[in-house]
Amino acid sequence: MNAAVHRRGPASRSGPLPAPVPVLLAVLLLACLLLSGCAGSSAATRFYLLSSPAGDAAGGVPDVPGVPDVPGASNESGARVAVGPVSMASYLDRPQIVTREGDGVRLGLAEFDRWAEPLAESLPRVLAEDISRALGGGRVLVFPGTRAEDADIRVAVDVNRLDGSLGGTVVLDAWWALLDRSGATLRRGRVVERRAAGGDYAAMVTAQGALAATLADTVAAAVREVLPRP
Repeated sequence: MNAAVHRRGPASRSGPLPAPVPVLLAVLLLACLLLSGCAGSSAATRFYLLSSPAGDAAGGVPDVPGVPDVPGASNESGARVAVGPVSMASYLDRPQIVTREGDGVRLGLAEFDRWAEPLAESLPRVLAEDISRALGGGRVLVFPGTRAEDADIRVAVDVNRLDGSLGGTVVLDAWWALLDRSGATLRRGRVVERRAAGGDYAAMVTAQGALAATLADTVAAAVREVLPRP
């Protein structure tokens, strides 16, 4: 058999032909434009901090670990009150602000609206500020920043729900208990409160702070009932 029969010329070469250079340049330019457009349309992340509605007007401030107490900075009876532990439902333990969807079962996570610090850290501080205010400016400790044995009364809180829907309502559902030095329960109760959420995340966070103040007022009223009389 003639060897020339088996030889393949350039016309018989298989596979796709390379694209012309102008086409490749056009494709690369289009890809760059699409990427730059996506990058330019990314929303900036906004951060929110849970705070007391009273703000700096609160009569006292919670203790900071490592900072000594100010003599005489306590409630009228001289009893020491500590807030904590404060536990929260695990679905709230995330940086995104959580919203409740229309059916009440589905949750939404705000990708560009986030907490500046975990709720598990900010809520005890806010409660301590509000309880201090409600007790007339006495200093309230934050547990576990302080030892349990240093407090005459400890406020334990278990938050089942603290969320809402934009344009709807914000709901706080929390159990609370007052414990003495031995850990025995002095008082306990449950707070379920609702407030208008407003149309944006800033309004929602403000409403959540107001709900925390309502919880603090309820707890402070119970604290006054069990405090020893001066």
